Amino acid sequence: RKIEAHNKGVGGLALHSRKQIVATASDDCTWKIWNMDSGENIMTGEGHKEWISTVDFHPAGSHLITAGSDRNLKLWDFLSSGIAHTFNNVHTAPIWKVRFHDTGDFALSAGGDGVIKLYDMHALKVRQQYRQHTDSVNGLNFQPFTNFFVSGSADRTVSIWDMRTGLTVQTFYGHLNAINDTQFSIGGQYIASSDSDGIVKV
Repeated sequence: RKIEAHNKGVGGLALHSRKQIVATASDDCTWKIWNMDSGENIMTGEGHKEWISTVDFHPAGSHLITAGSDRNLKLWDFLSSGIAHTFNNVHTAPIWKVRFHDTGDFALSAGGDGVIKLYDMHALKVRQQYRQHTDSVNGLNFQPFTNFFVSGSADRTVSIWDMRTGLTVQTFYGHLNAINDTQFSIGGQYIASSDSDGIVKV
């Protein structure tokens, strides 16, 4: 199926965990949710002043989180079809990735400023900051059902972090160019990372 989703580039995608719907985030400053079977536009969100680079579904499917060039992180409520909360100016550069923890209690953001931030989604505040990367953090994902997450940076390193202590558990070297994304396998025992040279490492 082909969907003419946006009139500018699509920078982020997220699949719902249980329903046949996909969320898209775009340079046109909107996010949209689509029915994958029919191609129908279910919902559109407007509120960011600049392009949106990343989007993720809450594990319960009740909320969506978005971020991008305006350096704001927005939590959207599907029931009210509106913004539930905005974390303003949480980074000093564009935000490239946002990810919910499997419990939905926490979320992470990674920015062009090299900083990763952890948000308490109940208290609606920044709980922790993680600083080690010396360049933009472009890849970010939780290890499934643990307190660990992986980050990939333009500084060409991949790091595993302990969410609770704020410390790196391990850092991997080997990429010769900026890392664009990082992923844990479903079982959590493997990490895949991709870079600007077109290389994928496991």
